[in-house]
Amino acid sequence: MGVDDDTREEMASDSEEKAPEPGDEVSVEPREDHDTAADERPSVSLGASPGSHVPSKRLTSRNISIGLALAGLCALLGVEVVYIAKSNPTPVSSARPDAGNAPAPAVIAQQQESDAATQDVPAMMAVVPAEASASPDVAFSEEGVSDEESPAAPKKPKHFKTVQEASIGSCSTSSVDGLSRQVIEQVRCTNPSAFAPLPQRPNLILDEHIFPYLELNARDHLLKVLDANRKRTLTVHSALRTVAQQYLVWRWSASRRCGVQMATPPGSSNHETGRALDIADQAQWRAALEAQDFHWLGAADLVHFDYKSNRAQGLAPDVLAFQRLWNRNHPDDRVAETGRYDTNTEQRLKKSPPGGFAIGPSCAKKKSKTTASR
Repeated sequence: MGVDDDTREEMASDSEEKAPEPGDEVSVEPREDHDTAADERPSVSLGASPGSHVPSKRLTSRNISIGLALAGLCALLGVEVVYIAKSNPTPVSSARPDAGNAPAPAVIAQQQESDAATQDVPAMMAVVPAEASASPDVAFSEEGVSDEESPAAPKKPKHFKTVQEASIGSCSTSSVDGLSRQVIEQVRCTNPSAFAPLPQRPNLILDEHIFPYLELNARDHLLKVLDANRKRTLTVHSALRTVAQQYLVWRWSASRRCGVQMATPPGSSNHETGRALDIADQAQWRAALEAQDFHWLGAADLVHFDYKSNRAQGLAPDVLAFQRLWNRNHPDDRVAETGRYDTNTEQRLKKSPPGGFAIGPSCAKKKSKTTASR
């Protein structure tokens, strides 16, 4: 179809109006046929070169969709981070032992259980270790467990069938206490002054398992020493010793056992006569004891003091007491009642019960043969 000259001029003028020159600003106005608020866009001004293409509204909507998608992804990642943090709580410990403001383990476990209730199953499983660690503390507090250690049960003393077994299996003269008490009582039946009771004094300390008896004169002079030195304390490690006890320490000395360095055979020790003492701090008490006729044994036995003499005076009354006890319990295996410690007496002593004989001491006087024949 042909175009007249007027039409060509109009088209040329329109083309001249629409073609921008380089560097000119281009203004894009919104289309008037869109009345929706979501499609309204602000005017865009940009520098354009000839032939450049201006983005359309369809491209802008795509950018918005991409932005919304990225925002949604970020929100999802945030939810995942919160989930991981709650599923694996980091324990918080205090470096101070007195962190009084920290919640108790049971409270922490309860809070974790409450938080996990709104989540899925794995979160609930993460609470289990916290509950398990909190339950023992609760149980201890409910039971009222004290920090103090319960007293240890006393050990049962070993039981020995014979004095010889006690000399091998023990390191304490208390293992023959029963037999020793019978011997002391039998001596006192015959001669009370041989083993006189030692009264208590505030400045006198006796070690455990010491029998508080001394020969009468030795006892009285020791009391004078104590009463003249009331501000000092005398600790006695050994005093009266029976024939059974002397047998133990003699065997320990011979075999270098139980820390015994020196001991004389039974029947020859002043401990058996009640005239000997083994004390602590001999240097402090030596002058006072020697002033009351106690003799220091010297370097041979630094802790030992004898009353009057370092030699046993006369027969030991405990040997005779043992012989009488043995004969009373063994009428078919009698031993001579001489008061001397001999081989026959030692053989009977070794077989004797450490806890004492079935028939104990007797204070009845022995009838003479002339009286018995009438």
